[in-house]
Amino acid sequence: MAFNSDTYHANKSARAAYEQIARAKDIKRRAAIGEAYAWEIERISTLVQYARWDMHRSLFYRSLKVSP
Repeated sequence: MAFNSDTYHANKSARAAYEQIARAKDIKRRAAIGEAYAWEIERISTLVQYARWDMHRSLFYRSLKVSP
């Protein structure tokens, strides 16, 4: 089977999105118990925005069709 770079980039972008969401959730959890720094709390919205961009990029790569 030939290498499909679209699938590779789709999977890579999805993994990046899930990692950023996990980081944001960790910061939010630590903020709830008072262990997060103020600069980390401000980063939550940025991490979520980057995750959304990565997931949109993943969906874009998945929508590309391979011509036979």
